[in-house]
Amino acid sequence: MRLSFILILSAVLTLQSYVFNPRLFAQQEEPKKTEERVNEDDRFKEEIPEKLKYYKEKYEITFDAPFEVVFRAAKQSVTELNCMIMNESYNQTSEGLYKGKVKSDICVLIDSKDSTFDVLQKYSIDLPIIRGGVWVNGGIQYDFIIREQKDSKVNVALKAEMDGFEEYVTYQRHYWESNGYLETMMLERLQKNVEGSMK
Repeated sequence: MRLSFILILSAVLTLQSYVFNPRLFAQQEEPKKTEERVNEDDRFKEEIPEKLKYYKEKYEITFDAPFEVVFRAAKQSVTELNCMIMNESYNQTSEGLYKGKVKSDICVLIDSKDSTFDVLQKYSIDLPIIRGGVWVNGGIQYDFIIREQKDSKVNVALKAEMDGFEEYVTYQRHYWESNGYLETMMLERLQKNVEGSMK
């Protein structure tokens, strides 16, 4: 009987050490915590909508090229799209660095009642919602800010604005933000023209 008591006592002590062993408890909890972290991370892996794929707060590029080369390339990039230059200017700062601006006229993207809405929506973040409105044309205007830096490189910041004319409800031109695709394509065109001028 004493042997039976010892065996029972030994079993109870073994069970207690298993249940209340902090190290074993931590090992059991760790996989749960890891699994929770993985599940939380999955929430932030949602795909960026196609419409926002090219959207940025700022569109810019820096060239290791002379200011005059970049300035001419900006104008060339606009005229290649059969778009007019509305304004161009440059001057020298007190530090002897050049700063310039090239602004296009409105570059027409679409001029047809049948498909204007679809085209404008394709390149816009939030196309103005006008109930019953009829968009008859749409375009984009580019504004290049070109700055020579102290290291002799040239930085180009590009701003753009979408616009369209609605003739049925408001009968006026509206302006709004693009989704970045056209700006990205313009900077790629600019880079190609700068590199081409340097050959």
